Amino acid sequence: MRIFRRFNNLPIEKKLLLVSVIPILTLAVLSIITFNSVQTFSQDEDRLNQVYHVQTTAADYLRLIVDLETGFRGFVLTLQPKFLNPYHAAKQRVLEVGRTLAQMVEHDRAQHAEILNVQALVYTLLEDKDRLIEQAKLGYAEQALEYIESGAGRRLMLSIREEIARFDKREGEVLRQTLERTSNDRGFLLTVIVGGGSLALIPMVLVIRLLAQSIAGPLVSLAKSVENRPDGTVPEVQVLDRGDEIGDLTRVMHEMGQQIREFIGQIQTSEAALRNLNIDLSNSESKYRGIVDNAPFGIFTAKDGRIIFCNGQNWRLAGHDPDHSLDPERIWDAIHPGDRDQVSDAFSKATTQQVPFESVFRFVHPDGTTHKVLSRAVPIQDGQGDGSLYQGFNVDITAFEQMKEKLSRTERLATLGQVAAGIAHEIRNPLVGIGSTTSLLMEDFPPEDAKRQDLQTILQETRRLDRIVTQIVEYARPRDIVPGSFEMAALVEETLDLVRHVAGQKRLNLTVSFPPDLPALEADRDQIKQVVLNAIQNSVEALAEDGDIRIEALEELRDGHKGLLTTIQDNGKGISPEDLPRIFDPFFTMGKRRGTGLGLAICRNIIEAHGGSIRADSQVGVGTVISIWLPLTLQPQPAMSV
Repeated sequence: MRIFRRFNNLPIEKKLLLVSVIPILTLAVLSIITFNSVQTFSQDEDRLNQVYHVQTTAADYLRLIVDLETGFRGFVLTLQPKFLNPYHAAKQRVLEVGRTLAQMVEHDRAQHAEILNVQALVYTLLEDKDRLIEQAKLGYAEQALEYIESGAGRRLMLSIREEIARFDKREGEVLRQTLERTSNDRGFLLTVIVGGGSLALIPMVLVIRLLAQSIAGPLVSLAKSVENRPDGTVPEVQVLDRGDEIGDLTRVMHEMGQQIREFIGQIQTSEAALRNLNIDLSNSESKYRGIVDNAPFGIFTAKDGRIIFCNGQNWRLAGHDPDHSLDPERIWDAIHPGDRDQVSDAFSKATTQQVPFESVFRFVHPDGTTHKVLSRAVPIQDGQGDGSLYQGFNVDITAFEQMKEKLSRTERLATLGQVAAGIAHEIRNPLVGIGSTTSLLMEDFPPEDAKRQDLQTILQETRRLDRIVTQIVEYARPRDIVPGSFEMAALVEETLDLVRHVAGQKRLNLTVSFPPDLPALEADRDQIKQVVLNAIQNSVEALAEDGDIRIEALEELRDGHKGLLTTIQDNGKGISPEDLPRIFDPFFTMGKRRGTGLGLAICRNIIEAHGGSIRADSQVGVGTVISIWLPLTLQPQPAMSV
């Protein structure tokens, strides 16, 4: 009892320091053990990442070897130099990847020796193929064909595949061991956290009980002694014989009680205090009004299902001037007709059921632009306790939706890139074989033979499919921008030179109108030329004889960036309103015999990658205008359009 009394007389700060020693030590030990476990777990994760990287590099290495074999066979079978381009590219890359892979596993003697064996086989394969290619270039392709038919290259490829398979198997075993070790470390970490936490609770409970007896108990008794009394009298606080802060508190409260009883009479008769209170309330109301009126989001209040208040930002979201007094119910008229009934029904249902309301809809401004809005409202109690009031907020999410759409397009572009790579690998290689075989078969038939015409048709369709695969890969691949400064007028003239022959056959009138002081453009010249050429070719194809094409350019400022606006206008047949929104979609065509529908889609990717924009305006029977805006200073962005 004497020890407990001495403990009570200690200051609260010393009590807390004294009783916190045990749980602090427990937590410190637990933290050290947990830290070591986390470090071990992190090392295991690093090892897993290394194994995954080695496996990915090995797969890339094998793919490059296959590309070598494909390029070699394509050249030997067709003797066309274009097949050597992928061969040489794969040759350079396979040596680099092989050295990288050897460096990655040099800590593992067995794996390192395995990769060295594979590299030796690859060097042998490269030496054979380089020698045979040189002989084929000199006109001695028989040895290369004999090499293919004898299966020598195939045996080397099989040996390489077997070595890589053994390498992958060992890496798989390393991966399994690492995963097992990671699982064990995770289990130990959970045991430390759960078990140690449970053990740490025991001293904490004891500490809490001790503090409750020393601090909480007297405070509860003190609180009960000062509870409100029905007669409104100020209670008499009993002074506790203690040397800590609680004893001091009881003495202070005892003195304060005496002072309060002296001042109560004065407060009851003070009119000045009431006036000050009214002033404070008025100031608070003005402050609240200022916050509401200048809030960066829309605020509205509804009662019994009717809008009774809208702040200025809410009117601006709806496209109205907040300085002109309007009936708050008029806010419904600004909602897009396609959303109005749905939003009205949902709001009426929420107010009837007294539940929170949430909806996404569009406000239509008088100029025709739309803003997407997230609206939320909750029921609140008014001054009479009635719950029919609703307080709501409208937030403009137009920019957020645009960013989300761009992210979705990026994800779709990544998926399309994988599909395009698969198409290029799985379709183009068989097409090469079909085209080569067809060309050889055509030599066995005279020109007047009908079978030769059939083979000619097969060869033409094979080449057409190869062009389609090329355009799909071109559309899906990420674009590397090679910036440079150039004059748009010179680029347009170069592009027109490519179409003047076709335009002359149709007797088309080509007009170019560029200001003499037009600034230079910083962009990838070849890519921009591709866009301009595609737009002009579309106009030439859309025009009948004696048609007009007019190309103009001017400076235009957008979002604080100086840019160049180039328009390509024709008086052709135009595009229907149903087709116009889709002309930049991939694979969309309007009855053209040639083309894959990827031209304008690729153009949009190029322009958006430069930070610009492209749009089309058209009217049936009047013509079409393609507008291309590009910043003068390159603003590269990731391609977003799919």
